[in-house]
Amino acid sequence: METIIETKKLSHVYLDGQDNEIKALDNISLKIKEGEFVAIIGTNGSGKSTLARHFNALLRPTSGQCIINGLSSDQEENIWAIRQSVGMVFQNPDNQIVAAIVEEDIAFGPENIGVPHSEIRKRVEAALATVKMTEYAKHAPHLLSGGQKQRVAIAGVLALLPRCIVLDEPTAMLDPQGRAEIVETVLRLNKEQKITIIYITHKMEEALLADRIIVMKDGCLVTEGTPKTVFSEVELIQELGLEVPLAAEVSADLKLAGKRLPAGIITHEELAKALCPLN
Repeated sequence: METIIETKKLSHVYLDGQDNEIKALDNISLKIKEGEFVAIIGTNGSGKSTLARHFNALLRPTSGQCIINGLSSDQEENIWAIRQSVGMVFQNPDNQIVAAIVEEDIAFGPENIGVPHSEIRKRVEAALATVKMTEYAKHAPHLLSGGQKQRVAIAGVLALLPRCIVLDEPTAMLDPQGRAEIVETVLRLNKEQKITIIYITHKMEEALLADRIIVMKDGCLVTEGTPKTVFSEVELIQELGLEVPLAAEVSADLKLAGKRLPAGIITHEELAKALCPLN
């Protein structure tokens, strides 16, 4: 698979209110392949959101490089192309909705980049259909539920035809139904339309759905791998202040108590299957 995003020894330093330098990212090197679903997890202050903002050049490296579709974000002439190929969806959809009517909001981005009107109409209709919001095209966004607003925000990004979408804690402000709507939408975009997904989250049950998980702490990349690989390191994940899936935690405790269980148990189904022969 083609590499769509690569960072090379990427560091980012910013100044706090007292002009002290804070290193938000420290020597990050990673690759994200086209079509991957990558989750990035870490506690508050770990640097995951700062890293996400480098992926579409909202932030630029203090040192090192961030290369998107072969374009380095430290070159001003590349910024426009980078932001068209990598879309961002933030935690609060109200911060991304700019129009009084849903379809007008989705058309806003394509209009800004000079897409012809006839093409905009096609893109808006396709984006609404993709996020299952066609019937709400004429609705006022402020009357929608949190999950529906977030789907409108995703549709606005889709109308720009990105190769990759970065979602920064997209379910943090939503109720369980809204969270389920967004997770289902994101999975469809990845599996059916092959859009690369970078998903920042605190919710381990959502991270479990990814192809690969990147774990961060204090601006550094601590470990990465498949969900099974990462969440099998129960002690490490807990030391980082993160939760592990309940099945992984129970499996680890049972092993400490002397039970023989297979390695890599991270789901309830895997745990139940492993325990059945013990009854």
